[in-house]
Amino acid sequence: MDTTIFTISGFDISTTQLLLCGIVVSACIWVFMRLHKYSFFESTDSAEPEYRHGGFPFWLGISLFFACVLIILRILNIDFIIFDYSDFSVTINHIAEILSLFSLALLFDWIISHVVIRNKFSKRETPVKTKVHSVKTNELKATRQVRYIVYLYIFQILIKRLGFDIVLMQREIKGELFSVHFSDLIMAVMIILIARVIIWFITQVSLYRMYLNNDMDEGIQFAINQLVTYVIYVIAFLFALDHIISDMSIIYGGAAALLVGVGLGLQQTFNDFFSGLVLLFERSVMVGDVLELDGQVGRVLKIGLRASRIETRNSVSMLVPNSKLVNQSVVNWTHFDNIVRFDIGVSVAYGSDPVLVQELLLQSLLIEEFILKEPVPFVRLNDFGESGLNFSLYFFTNEVMAADDLKSKVRFEIDRLFRQHHIQIPFPQRDVWLRQEAINNNQR
Repeated sequence: MDTTIFTISGFDISTTQLLLCGIVVSACIWVFMRLHKYSFFESTDSAEPEYRHGGFPFWLGISLFFACVLIILRILNIDFIIFDYSDFSVTINHIAEILSLFSLALLFDWIISHVVIRNKFSKRETPVKTKVHSVKTNELKATRQVRYIVYLYIFQILIKRLGFDIVLMQREIKGELFSVHFSDLIMAVMIILIARVIIWFITQVSLYRMYLNNDMDEGIQFAINQLVTYVIYVIAFLFALDHIISDMSIIYGGAAALLVGVGLGLQQTFNDFFSGLVLLFERSVMVGDVLELDGQVGRVLKIGLRASRIETRNSVSMLVPNSKLVNQSVVNWTHFDNIVRFDIGVSVAYGSDPVLVQELLLQSLLIEEFILKEPVPFVRLNDFGESGLNFSLYFFTNEVMAADDLKSKVRFEIDRLFRQHHIQIPFPQRDVWLRQEAINNNQR
């Protein structure tokens, strides 16, 4: 069976090698025939142009072809130099391995980006208070992250195989040689990218059913997502650092002394950081809440590590330290419910019909659609003032940020209705009495 049949460029080919090559070729053809028509998607809807069903047979065939060529070259022990310059040489096995890895990377990228991610999103519903366009954006970001990870991994293998893995830094610390290679940095970047993909998969796919089943609002969703993000990023950072640095005890020892000095100088920063964790756990302030702080009213857009971003009614972004939201008095208008009651004060002249005034005030609310019918608006006669009857019109709305605009429209309508029904809004009046003696003295 090991008899040499023929020789190619000095390489002897035996019967056993030919038999193994035939088995490899047959196996590759069998795999292609079994998988190239496999339907990964539950529907044939091709409305989304970024997902093309025809891509899989092409990349599968290319990957199997180059893999087959590489395996055959290894079986036949065929390897000769194609390019040689100084100490650097490229052989036929290098070329076959590069093409095989690159085609497998493209196939893997297609499967992850187009099959795993898309199928998960086709089965999921839109989470509570999540906009559809942001979901699509997150999906595209995830596919890009997967593509970057695959290409970086292939690039790292190639630079090692071709001998391009240079030493970027080399130092002797405590008698041990500490070196950082180019491939180490690539691997560290890959770990961070993998962490981002894991975060996306957990927050956008795995947790959405819990959000829907428990009818969680936007603030709770954000809090859980942020906690998951912090934990995974910390673990990924430690893994990346451990891959770059062979002996982490050097870092731990130096970090202990460094953190003492940093902690003294960044007390307020750490205060803001732990205050942010308190906000995420306690949920006294959540994303989407409308707060009143230092006379400013705004909606919470983001609770960050150190500060929270609040957008005021004037569309101005404020960065508020988290410690301020925890330690100071903050009015949270929408903590338990986003329906808030507002009132408009108005006075009418004595002699006006109070019942008519009440009807007109309630009628003025019909001009604005954002004023809720339930709870029912009502009018209260507060007091008999110096110049007239003092009324208050109470109404409910869930458009808290636009409350001032709603009040302005209602006041315009109240003024129009009062003029139409000849109801006067009084203004302060004073009677001035002058003594006759003072008048005579002034005339002299």
